[in-house]
Amino acid sequence: MNGVLERLWILMPHFVQGFFVFAAGACVGSFINLIAWRLPRGQGIIHPESRCGACGRALAWFENIPVFSCLILRGRCRTCRTSFGYEHVVVELAMGALFFATYLMLYAGPWRFPATEHEWWWTRNGPIATMPALIAILICWSTLATVSLIDARTFYVPIRMTAAATVAAFVLWRMQALVPSVADAFPRGRWGMDILSTRLCVAAVVAMFGLLVSSVLMWRGLIARSFIDYEQEIIPARVIRGEMLKEIYFLLPIIGAFALGYWLGQYEIIQERCGGVTFGVYGMCSFGFLVGGAIIWLTRIVASVSFGREAMGLGDVHILGAAGAALGWKIALITFFMAPFIALPWLAVSGGLNRIRGTQSREIPYGPYLAIACVVSFLCNPWIEAFLAALLTPNTQ
Repeated sequence: MNGVLERLWILMPHFVQGFFVFAAGACVGSFINLIAWRLPRGQGIIHPESRCGACGRALAWFENIPVFSCLILRGRCRTCRTSFGYEHVVVELAMGALFFATYLMLYAGPWRFPATEHEWWWTRNGPIATMPALIAILICWSTLATVSLIDARTFYVPIRMTAAATVAAFVLWRMQALVPSVADAFPRGRWGMDILSTRLCVAAVVAMFGLLVSSVLMWRGLIARSFIDYEQEIIPARVIRGEMLKEIYFLLPIIGAFALGYWLGQYEIIQERCGGVTFGVYGMCSFGFLVGGAIIWLTRIVASVSFGREAMGLGDVHILGAAGAALGWKIALITFFMAPFIALPWLAVSGGLNRIRGTQSREIPYGPYLAIACVVSFLCNPWIEAFLAALLTPNTQ
């Protein structure tokens, strides 16, 4: 009992700081509610000011306080008494809890990462020195939450948001490499993301240039966009396979660039010029982005060609690609394999409840499951990696 009290006393400063992190997450959750409501309707994010959706009255400042305003008003407009539900406060509480859990799991002591050495990087350097990396992760959570809400309601993933989160991951991890005390630990193999070999980093960065080439070719019309001429729900299997061929053409420059970069990475002059922390950061973010996007895209192509119907969506490619850029390739890979184990139980439970109530089941896109799996994969990563190591390592006794 005394040991538990001592541990709680040691963690008390983290709980105090975590309160402010929770408050920041709740504010972000309030902004996410606004974006998820306005963006699908074509409304501006900044203007007009927040209003009641029923009577149109502009909300006062005290009606915009995250969590508290909704609870005090009991989920109703102060003027017209129209109920706007408690979904907003659930999102605010969830984001606050997610921000707090992320902070606590990264910085609140050595029990956070008992399995691997490089993850001690967070607790050794502290939240001030690792602030850019922490912000990159929190932006990733915010983006996943926003696109999941929009995707669940409209079956549409705003690509601009995932692209912005990807760019933010590159910029913020590059800023992290500018902190001298943190950058000095990189040659010793200590970093907040899994360090890759120089050869893989070169291959990943060159592949990103291949992605740029493919995008320009598609913009110029030299590579056709897939499914641009088809709006009906039922598309013949032969058409599906033809559209997948267009996507394969788009991927060919990326695959070729990755192979070229991997070949160039074997030379010592390339390794000497690209072996530092700056290029390493770009390489790790690029490789995470490529692994996250490629594993979804490969599944989409193989399943679509095999079954003759479009499988998954390109929005899912962007979701896991952005997560891989911010969190690393291992998290993206674990997320891909974990998402079905989250989706299937949810579908079974919700389907059973709908049959009991006599209501029709509502289809939910795959994006929200990917987002939930990504959060679980990151926060539970030490225990997941320890479990996988024990599972895959043969018993030598």
